[in-house]
Amino acid sequence: MCRANITHQLRHACCHLLGGIASIGTASANEWYVDMGLMNYIEQDRNTGIEYLLNAQRQLDNEDTLVLQAEFDVITGATPNGASASNVVQTFTMASGNGSYNVDANTLPADDTHMDTRIAFSLGYDDKASDTLQLNYSSHISMEFDYLSLGAGFSLIKDINQHNTQLLFSTDFEYNRVHPVGNVPTAFASMQPVGDFQPREEASVSRRQHGISLGLNQILSRHSLMQLKYAYAEASGYLTDPYKILSIVDDVSTTQPGATLDYVYEHRPRQRQIESIYTAYKTRFGQHTIDLAYRYYWDDWEIRSSTADLKIRYQLNSPSLFLQPHLRIYQQTSAEFYQHSLKSSEPLADYASADLRLAAFDAYTLGIRFGKLLANTMEHSIGVEYYTQRGDSHPQSAIGLQQQQDLFPDLHTLILTWNYAFYW
Repeated sequence: MCRANITHQLRHACCHLLGGIASIGTASANEWYVDMGLMNYIEQDRNTGIEYLLNAQRQLDNEDTLVLQAEFDVITGATPNGASASNVVQTFTMASGNGSYNVDANTLPADDTHMDTRIAFSLGYDDKASDTLQLNYSSHISMEFDYLSLGAGFSLIKDINQHNTQLLFSTDFEYNRVHPVGNVPTAFASMQPVGDFQPREEASVSRRQHGISLGLNQILSRHSLMQLKYAYAEASGYLTDPYKILSIVDDVSTTQPGATLDYVYEHRPRQRQIESIYTAYKTRFGQHTIDLAYRYYWDDWEIRSSTADLKIRYQLNSPSLFLQPHLRIYQQTSAEFYQHSLKSSEPLADYASADLRLAAFDAYTLGIRFGKLLANTMEHSIGVEYYTQRGDSHPQSAIGLQQQQDLFPDLHTLILTWNYAFYW
């Protein structure tokens, strides 16, 4: 559901696929600028995915611009289900209730039976209202077999200070319909064996999100500029992941403390307030460019994160060739209701989740991209990146048998990208 099988941080590391190459010129009226991209990411012992993107822009006679984008991706592999690793083989019921899968002892439980496909389209229109004012309208639709997302947005860009300063304002709204396989599970209800009645509720539920952002772009010199942006968003509705569970472990027994006694479905708050500050600095020295960005994020789930991103584009001896190293560093605190497991002696809290994406962890991306200007109207580039994610594998709160388990295995991912841009 909603790409639950890969981390938000991984997707963020990959989303620079389109627009990751330099502009290859200026489009004339009624000419299409097309940017095609392909991404393949391979997680060690987990998911494998492939994503296709197509972005097309056309400048109209009145200097307005039409923007079209299509995206298609397929993901398959094993995704952690939230249960805790154990010293025995564990059996889990599939979301449909019609089958089960086993996980070996001393292995982080992951569902290797899923396959997800998504297709998305977006439409945008840039209205050049005047020499100093631009209005942008956008809309999108995204479809998965268990998820539908509809959204729309509006932004305003105002030039002042002899076009050296840009003021930005944007707002957007998104509506999502979630219809999980097997219907929505009852919060904190026990997972039942195959063939038994499964604790389920509605067939589908909804979630909504709306937000605004304020920004400033400032030209500092002929060769450098900076950007500053603040964003605020509110999400409401069903924010739980219907496919995630938690282990209830024995913290009373003296013979086998830490043994798993039961599995229950997670439950998250129905409200979330999200804020972030983003700043970027871009400069050119000789034929080379530096792109440095930093983002600080916080929300009322008590997640705090910092992201530093650096790209340096080296123009090689040939003016048509470039090399672009990339470094990204990400750090995150855990959500206030994150728990790697629940204790059998304690009453259930209002909310709890063992989703590793809500845990505290660090992540690093290191990559390089090589590109070539094939002609005045075409550019081609390929890239490779390595992404790793590390959390607390042996937390102090682990009980008995859990202390022998790796409760947050490192995640290692290889990301391959390809871009081809041209005018048509």
